[in-house]
Amino acid sequence: MRTRTLAAAVIGIAVLPTRPTADVSLAIIEYRVLQPVGQVRLTTAFVHDAEIQKAILANLASSDRQGIILIAGDSVQQFNRREAIGSHTVETAISVYPAVGHGYRGGLATAYIIVTVDGKNKIDCPYDQGPIELADLGILPLEGMISISGSYDDKPVRGMISLDSSQTIDTPWLERHAR
Repeated sequence: MRTRTLAAAVIGIAVLPTRPTADVSLAIIEYRVLQPVGQVRLTTAFVHDAEIQKAILANLASSDRQGIILIAGDSVQQFNRREAIGSHTVETAISVYPAVGHGYRGGLATAYIIVTVDGKNKIDCPYDQGPIELADLGILPLEGMISISGSYDDKPVRGMISLDSSQTIDTPWLERHAR
């Protein structure tokens, strides 16, 4: 009896009209300047709502000005900011590149980031490309450090560097700090 009931339920579900939903999440980088606490933050987020996606795509320039950087598109996009935090200067350059192929990571746009603090290159690596996916960057010039979290080759990466050190967060740094 249970077997027949279960079979009938499965058949009933199978014949219901369905509409497959595609994964249409858009990845964004949120760029924020927190002057009261002396920080620049970059955080990865995703937009799932179709109406919000349409609004972002309809006016990319406005989204960029608001610190919403879309990791998508058919052409190369550049996002450049220069901030004064106390006596320090933080310059951020993000390049978004269109997808170059198909298959795993080949069908997705990629992003690259360069951050200089007081003229010193402190971050120079992919933000979202291949094995590298950054989730959160905190540039804290008043505290003299940069914090990072993300992943390299699906292994978590979390760490900090001192702005006084000669270290730069780049691909080899991320690879060494992957756990």
